[in-house]
Amino acid sequence: MNILLEGIFYNGHGLAEGNRMLLRILDQAGYRVRIKARDPSDKYTVLHPKEIDYISSFENNRLPSNDVYLYNWIGSFARFNPDFRINIARTTFETDRIPDSWVHELNKFDEVWVQSKFNQTTFTSSGVKVPLRLIPNFFDYRGFSPEGPVLSLPISKSFKFLSVFDLKKRKGYDLLLEAYLNEFSQEDQAALVIKLRDSRQTEIIEQFINTHPKAKRKRPGIYIIDHMLVPSDIVSLYRACDAFVLPTRGEGWGRPFFEAMLMEIPVIGTNWSGHTDFMHEHNSYLVDIKGLVQISGNDNPIFNGHYWADPSIADLQKKMRLVWANRVEAKEKAKTAKQELTQTYSMRETAKKVIHEIEKYRG
Repeated sequence: MNILLEGIFYNGHGLAEGNRMLLRILDQAGYRVRIKARDPSDKYTVLHPKEIDYISSFENNRLPSNDVYLYNWIGSFARFNPDFRINIARTTFETDRIPDSWVHELNKFDEVWVQSKFNQTTFTSSGVKVPLRLIPNFFDYRGFSPEGPVLSLPISKSFKFLSVFDLKKRKGYDLLLEAYLNEFSQEDQAALVIKLRDSRQTEIIEQFINTHPKAKRKRPGIYIIDHMLVPSDIVSLYRACDAFVLPTRGEGWGRPFFEAMLMEIPVIGTNWSGHTDFMHEHNSYLVDIKGLVQISGNDNPIFNGHYWADPSIADLQKKMRLVWANRVEAKEKAKTAKQELTQTYSMRETAKKVIHEIEKYRG
């Protein structure tokens, strides 16, 4: 079987990491693969040279036959490829539906892979008629160990919350900052570590903090990392912190939650959307939602008119305080979480699902 795999591969985005894992699954299964990278300008930004060389080696592979076109990226850019016998799209969306503009094109594909039961529901209700296959996200667990180097942080506080996100309203960063500043003070010896993608986002966070009514001298510490980290430093950052929190308004999967759970740190997240496939009350701390709210005025107009979650700030404060005050209990819950994830979402089992879907098209 000869496969053209299209998507992003080289940057620090979770979709790129997923494509790197998918490429290895296909390669190790013995398929001949050519890749079409949508992010060539990012080739030398975050990856080790050996990883770059491995991925690049697939860019110019010749395919003896055009068997499978596998598109793994944003649905907005998905296009049926008539040159291939089989077309498969793998994509995701984070609200109660997918954009209307996606539906017609996705229905041209032979099947669509989604990452969560949440997306099985939202894609179907939006009008996707072709078969939907549930293929969980791709992870290389070998790099996610609680033991190992710890990223040095200039923080003296005894308890550190971590949040990793792009500065988008969907991520609920405004709710996080409000809840944290409401609930904690200097006396609590707590800090919030925020990992952003680039320094252009820092000013917005700082402006939000400065508008909070709590007096500056009483505010708890907030530390911002506003530059790209290589994958090994991201893992070291998880090790440096005591809990992960993200009051997202919607996720197709929720990669940072999954990563934090693999690192055996307690995780606090919204009780809605894709990550509830692997997060529940026995392995994490789920934040209540007040309901779903219609989206308007979003920077990305593709979301406007859809609905997403409205997480409760009061319950977020409660869950953050609960984890802070019950550290031994929270740590035990985190250990349970890792055991569940490594059993249910092992790369071996996910690879089997991928190969099964490909093999049924062998002509």
